[in-house]
Amino acid sequence: MRSFALVSARKLSLATVAAALLAFAPIASSAQADPPAQAGRLSFVSGTVSIQPVGADDWSQAMPNLPLGPGDRIFTDADGRAEIQVGQTYLRLGPNTDISIVAESEVNISFGVAQGAVHLHCHGLWPGQAARIHTPSGSAALFQPGGELRVDVTPQQQVAIFTDLAGDARITGAGGYLQPLSGGQALELAGSNPVAPQWLEPAGFDDLDNWSQHRDHQIYRPSAYRYVSPEIAGADELDANGTWQPGTEYGAIWFPRNVAPDWAPYRNGRWINHAPWGWVWVEDEPWGYAPFHYGRWVNYSGRWGWVPGPPASHPVWSPALVVFAGGIHAGGVGVSAWFPLGPGEPYKPWYHASPRYIDQVNITNISESPRVHVQTSYVNVVNVTNVTYVNRTVGVTAMRQEDFASGRPARSAAVTVDAHQMDHVQALAQPDVKPNPHALAGQPPAHPVPVSSARPAVIDEKGKLVSSKPGAQPVDPPVKAAPQIKSLPGHTAAAPPASASKTAAHATTAKPAGKNAAPTAAAQPATPAATKPGKTTQQPAALPASAAPPAKTAATPATKPASQPAPKTAAAPAAKPAATPSATPAAKPQPDKKGDKKNDKKDDK
Repeated sequence: MRSFALVSARKLSLATVAAALLAFAPIASSAQADPPAQAGRLSFVSGTVSIQPVGADDWSQAMPNLPLGPGDRIFTDADGRAEIQVGQTYLRLGPNTDISIVAESEVNISFGVAQGAVHLHCHGLWPGQAARIHTPSGSAALFQPGGELRVDVTPQQQVAIFTDLAGDARITGAGGYLQPLSGGQALELAGSNPVAPQWLEPAGFDDLDNWSQHRDHQIYRPSAYRYVSPEIAGADELDANGTWQPGTEYGAIWFPRNVAPDWAPYRNGRWINHAPWGWVWVEDEPWGYAPFHYGRWVNYSGRWGWVPGPPASHPVWSPALVVFAGGIHAGGVGVSAWFPLGPGEPYKPWYHASPRYIDQVNITNISESPRVHVQTSYVNVVNVTNVTYVNRTVGVTAMRQEDFASGRPARSAAVTVDAHQMDHVQALAQPDVKPNPHALAGQPPAHPVPVSSARPAVIDEKGKLVSSKPGAQPVDPPVKAAPQIKSLPGHTAAAPPASASKTAAHATTAKPAGKNAAPTAAAQPATPAATKPGKTTQQPAALPASAAPPAKTAATPATKPASQPAPKTAAAPAAKPAATPSATPAAKPQPDKKGDKKNDKKDDK
């Protein structure tokens, strides 16, 4: 058995260790931010779905398993449908929907919705983490596992509708607007600064909600979660596409089914260049996400198997857990060669990473076993150069550098490498390849995407206007006349719940652009919104941003028949929208609760 990196590391001389420490010093002192600990996954694509990658103006065809980061933008056409997964948070997109990923961090998972309909379901969140949806009218946040929210945005009417299906949500807007929302309640926000609120009766389930419920059934509690953290995107697909062998000297190993005899990890896919990570691997197999961004691979008894990290950890995502080999030639030309990391072998990022990130990305993806010991720190280990990698001769894939740079499929462009070149492989700090535009964009869309290429602007959790791209600075939204609230097809106005009935109805007072102070008690309310026929004129009260939400109660989603047709129709009015409905959709899975966090100060982070 070949030695692993950790064994080789113990043989280093003091001089080598000192050199490694000096080489790492500039990185440790850098003020540059680490990449997100979690990345989004385009986990489902149907019909015409396009992507505008971060840093690009052009659109391209979206593909399943595509990793997504802050600044990526997805558009579904009239026949399109898509699902984005970040950890245990799922965002399902209906047709004609324009969304952007605003943030993926330990504190916030934020999406910007410029138009269309989305269904957000949080099966789990990291401690202290919130899932948010920003719209041109206001923002919604879920703070607890099990939260479920429907959001509809119609830019023509300058309206966003938030429907709380489970748990408690918090709606915020410009001018210090804040309104708690409980399961079974629906709230419409018109305009942006000021924002005009109107309570609605929750609409019945439509195709998007029914499909979201169906997807929940497909991902609910697979047996893989005995060995894999449920926060790993795509882990729910492993049971149907492979077998588990627990109790090996490396711990539990997953073996893929129905692969070719010469199949090897990181061979059936392609490389794309994606900020902030640089080179990112995209696997072709439908199940090919979790095993290529987490854990390690080993050739065990003649079969390739995937060894995940500890199931109880918060795993840190990687663009590809491989080693890039230098000094490799084939046919007289330079090639790019790589192979998968084996159990216990340290991963060294080819992008900026702090010491804390290097430790976490390794510790959360390496499992303790009879053959592997997890180190307390990997900062020094990743700078070791005389490592004997276990997969260097059995799992190498190589292709010409120009094919690598253009994002060509690796299998069709692969070249044969003399195995003796891999005996004393030199690990590269990063691929010696400069990307061309094809490595970022991919294939053009089937037809032009019917939205502007300019990044949409949305209202964030603090009521600021921010462009949906990394590094955008939030600003006060411009003051505009509050639009007249109009009756929207399929929606019926409702009386405000008790939590909003103590203050006179009004549209939120506009906050002048350039002023940071919240409206004072003396500020005059704007003109009341138009009254809908036969309905009360009372509107939700605008609470100061510093006000704490009411004590949380166990909310249950409003009853929505699963057989409801696609067009959204109004449900029967409830006497008190805040009250617990009498029934719950029978098929709705209930995720495990992970504790009730205090969230009064989350929006200040």
